[in-house]
Amino acid sequence: MEGKIAMLREWLGDLHEEPVSIQGDTDLVESGVVTSLQFVQMVIEIERLHGRKLDPGVINIESMRTLDAINTTVFQAA
Repeated sequence: MEGKIAMLREWLGDLHEEPVSIQGDTDLVESGVVTSLQFVQMVIEIERLHGRKLDPGVINIESMRTLDAINTTVFQAA
């Protein structure tokens, strides 16, 4: 599962012209790593990495706030 998180971290980094530091507990929204519009794109990317659509109940700000939360809620829950 760490491979998927690494790929997501790289995808998030590519959203920015300057390098950004994204730790497992970095708040992706509060830190500005993703905007509200990019949040939707991020969910689509997570689904692509996951290999299937996410249950709508999983798609909320708390379960998608950090890479650690995404890993627990999506990738480890599979």
